[in-house]
Amino acid sequence: MIIKRLLERKYLIAAIFWTITMTILSLVSLKGLPSITTLKFKDKIIHFMFYFVFVFLWSIALKGKNIKILKIVLFAILYGIVIEILQSAITLNRQADVFDALANSFGACTAVLFLKFKNNA
Repeated sequence: MIIKRLLERKYLIAAIFWTITMTILSLVSLKGLPSITTLKFKDKIIHFMFYFVFVFLWSIALKGKNIKILKIVLFAILYGIVIEILQSAITLNRQADVFDALANSFGACTAVLFLKFKNNA
């Protein structure tokens, strides 16, 4: 019975887990960790991916709940802006970056396009 309920809510659980993980990684210092890649703009790529997955998972988790995807995207964009502000306000070695907020927003909006294309295909 419990397993069945968990399977029914797997996308909701995944969306909550992703949101918590994304928030923690956005607010803790990652200095001193070895670099995974030498890609230019890797920080912006990570921001894009965080919010793409965020919108993707929440859209699937809330499908059928009469919540428009536009609300999810607007929430994601506002959440990204709040996280950027919190980086400056409550962390010692993180700072707000307008381009991070733009990468977040672009990831969120791209997820909508992806979902629309996927649903029409």
